[in-house]
Amino acid sequence: MATWQHTLSDPFFQKGQIVTGLWNKKRYRIDGLLGSGANGEVYRVTCDGQYYALKVSVQAAEISLEHKILKQLQGVARGVDLGPLIFDLDDVQTAKGKAFFYVMEWVRGTDLDDFLQKRGPHWTPVLLLQLCTYLERLHTQGYCFGDLKAENCLVDEGRGVLRLVDFGGVTPFGRGVKEYTEWNDRAWWGQGSRLAEESYDVFALSMLVIQLLAPETRKQVGQIGPNYSLVKKSILSDPRFEDWRGLLRGVWDGRIRTVAALREALTPLVKKSVETEKKRKNKKTRHRDWTDWLLLGSAAVLVLVFCQFILAK
Repeated sequence: MATWQHTLSDPFFQKGQIVTGLWNKKRYRIDGLLGSGANGEVYRVTCDGQYYALKVSVQAAEISLEHKILKQLQGVARGVDLGPLIFDLDDVQTAKGKAFFYVMEWVRGTDLDDFLQKRGPHWTPVLLLQLCTYLERLHTQGYCFGDLKAENCLVDEGRGVLRLVDFGGVTPFGRGVKEYTEWNDRAWWGQGSRLAEESYDVFALSMLVIQLLAPETRKQVGQIGPNYSLVKKSILSDPRFEDWRGLLRGVWDGRIRTVAALREALTPLVKKSVETEKKRKNKKTRHRDWTDWLLLGSAAVLVLVFCQFILAK
């Protein structure tokens, strides 16, 4: 049976609808739409009293590939949550035709901007270190993440652990990146090709740093277009990037093209982050109100995250 051409004005499911897999016969109640993109939509669903995320698309090959990648990542996780856990893969027959879906862990968390506003910008290296670990695992499987942007990340506030939540842009090495965002795309900036390779993700990480530390820069670029020289000039004169200039220059001039090299440049910044958190914790020593205990907990969490992702190398 032919599939219909899906559009955002024509959603796959409605809230409260029951979706039953054609093969595994599991029943999922649609709780609401979590997000949508070029390759489909993601819904929060309930099954047997548990919350999950369900991604659906008319593109069987895309759903099958994402499911395969997430299953592979579970096999090489080695103590870190590389991606959402996978629970089901099936088809669904609708009034308009057949669609394809997989069911994964519903990842709870806050976005990167909100997390850094609450915890402070010194957490940025810690978040990037975690991304390095995830990308190294993914690259060993022969894939480029592709659409590496802040919107595809969530942070567990209690643990300080970052999770990648959208693998729709993951592309096998050697092919053209199938899904990307202009800000993080080196081809858009005229700094290389859109070939799926390790250095493509490294460039995207460098642009993520700029977005997180100077979000207004991205808005300015949206008004004037991709002027990479202007962005670099702005960064070199911005005190917020004092500790980051060596790393960013390394990406710009091609010395840092691998995740391993980026991790090496990042490690001193992470250690400085730990020291900054300790100093914040020790500012008040005589009387501790609830905010002091919150800082104390934050410092402990940061140290634990640092140790986990250094050891996970």
